[in-house]
Amino acid sequence: MLTPDTLLMLAAVGGAVCLALIAALLLAHAAEDRDMAVHLRSMVAEAQPKAVERRPVSLGARALGPVLWLGEVLRNSAFVSEKDAAGFQRSVAAAGLDPRAAVPALIGAKAVLVVLLPAAATTYGAMAEVSTMNGAMLFASALCLGVVLPNWLVGMLRRRFQQRLRMGLPDGLDLLVVAAEAGLGLETAVDRVAREMQGSNPAIALEFSILVQELRMLPDRRAALERMGERTEMEGFKRLGATLSQTLRYGTPLAQALRVLSAEMRTERMLRIEEKAIRLPALLVGPLILFILPALFIALVGPSVLEIGRQFSGTP
Repeated sequence: MLTPDTLLMLAAVGGAVCLALIAALLLAHAAEDRDMAVHLRSMVAEAQPKAVERRPVSLGARALGPVLWLGEVLRNSAFVSEKDAAGFQRSVAAAGLDPRAAVPALIGAKAVLVVLLPAAATTYGAMAEVSTMNGAMLFASALCLGVVLPNWLVGMLRRRFQQRLRMGLPDGLDLLVVAAEAGLGLETAVDRVAREMQGSNPAIALEFSILVQELRMLPDRRAALERMGERTEMEGFKRLGATLSQTLRYGTPLAQALRVLSAEMRTERMLRIEEKAIRLPALLVGPLILFILPALFIALVGPSVLEIGRQFSGTP
């Protein structure tokens, strides 16, 4: 016999499914009104060069097909504003992903998880016959997880990608100095460094390849340098873009400006390494107290304690 709590859980599941169907119908209707905008955007995307190959977003295009379709529909609807879409593009670009594929995947994953996780939590609560309060807490936790989980995954990818960029930027600047001193221009030097660092640091090679494409496409090369800093969200690339912009604007020697910036980057990297070395003794205090000192205490004091115990017990 179904209890009132079970009926409430089933009603919540039915309501969630109905809301999902209504939302899908509304999104489909909104997508029909924006077919011309979608068509124009696809034409612009196809016109862009595809020389830069980014990291794959999914394990299989077939499995993510419905998710990508839903994300594309949501991005072109009123549910996702232009500001939110621009924020998603910056996030996935900072993680080294292709915004044309990663933004619909992120939006679609958010929409699917927001519906599926609460529905799964409600179904589990109904089957496990949990109380109404616990079921509500489970539903709220699943809803929050569905909203936060895609952002957390993108943030993890972004931190790893930015760490590789941070480690490879001084080496890339040194190669740029060598290329500039060899007489190469800005675009040719960046392109050569991108090809040389493809094996050692693919993240730096990727960003430099994108920079080369934008330098060749955009009418103002300083705008391409500014976009590099905005895309990576790192202070080092912003300083590199500002230095190259000043070089283009005032005609200062490229090799000299890059040499100064490279020396500054290497000094900052050494300071970060020294900071980690200074923090190392403080980090070792915990393992020292938990693992080394107890064994040392037993080895030094243990025989004396055993001898005192034998003396008090009278055993020879």
